[in-house]
Amino acid sequence: MSGGPRHTVPVDVHLLLRRDGGRGPEVLLSRRAGPVYATGLWHLPSGHLDPGEDMVEAVIREAREETGVLIAAPDVTAAVTVHHRPPRGSGSRIGIFFEVRRWAGLPRVREPDRCDGMGWYPLGSLPEPMVAYCRAGLDAYRAGLPAAVHFQQPGDLVEYAADGIDRTHLLPGPPPPDGTEPEHRAADRSGVGGVPRTITGGEETRLVVLRGNSASGKSSVAAGIRDRFGRGLALVGQDNLRRIVLRERDVPGGANIGLIDTVARHALDAGYHVVVEGILYADRYGDMLAGLLGDHRGVSRCYYLDIPIEETLTRHASKADPDYLAQVTERELRDWYRGRDLLPGGVETVIGADSTLADTVERIMRDTGLAGRRESC
Repeated sequence: MSGGPRHTVPVDVHLLLRRDGGRGPEVLLSRRAGPVYATGLWHLPSGHLDPGEDMVEAVIREAREETGVLIAAPDVTAAVTVHHRPPRGSGSRIGIFFEVRRWAGLPRVREPDRCDGMGWYPLGSLPEPMVAYCRAGLDAYRAGLPAAVHFQQPGDLVEYAADGIDRTHLLPGPPPPDGTEPEHRAADRSGVGGVPRTITGGEETRLVVLRGNSASGKSSVAAGIRDRFGRGLALVGQDNLRRIVLRERDVPGGANIGLIDTVARHALDAGYHVVVEGILYADRYGDMLAGLLGDHRGVSRCYYLDIPIEETLTRHASKADPDYLAQVTERELRDWYRGRDLLPGGVETVIGADSTLADTVERIMRDTGLAGRRESC
């Protein structure tokens, strides 16, 4: 035990007011304005503890003061804890993020001298510019993890930058004493096929999960990312492992599910960045993907290519391989098609048909920080 003075830190509370929207789970965000820290950046409603109040009282008060909504204490749920250090100044702070799904009143700007905008945003499509500290908490929340360390360095930007250095270190939680897992961590810690799960990759590795219906452009985007990056990036394709390696039908509990997980982990542990791509139906592959994302030490990002069925058929018909066109018919494409088959928890960024191949590749390169990295293997 150190004999010096005890280390003390300020405590912030952050409100994750959540609702179900047309584009999946949404959270309420406000844009800071005026002579305040991080003016012009999007942030969760938040604030400091007042003397004598506890953290639940504080988040209820901040919600009322900033948004006008009324929250009962039993409706406040602890979600994420972030240990944060800003780029200016030497002190750190503890931020506690609380999820609330039931409240009274209509959210609105109550402090116009400190906030000039407020709105609902999908967890998979957060606005920019956003406070990096806030984004770290939301990244942990979207991954279903209980905590994160976000220690910025002098010279880092206050705002989150998709093409910058991500200082977020996500921390997994232990299994409960009774051996069960909380709902938000659907993946069994025993792993896929009974193989024990372990933390995988390093803080410098990047994991991209790319999902969507057949003919949505997944393989083209994955190939584009590799072409941009070069050696040191592994492509883990569902079709290759399922159809070519195993010659297996896509069925619940298929052997390819564990094989995808094993190959991705092996590549990450070897220092490769990894792109996992495929249709990867949420009900069949969701548990495996949740475990892989939760165990990865480095930055992980998930994308869903949302292409309407008619556009899917048009893209399919334009393929140059006549043998493939003969094997995969329009009827099969319609049978396979699932509209917005998103993973639970709002972890995916949805990319629509209006995004070109080049735009999609560029976006993912920026989001993950791969754009600023060199070949590593």
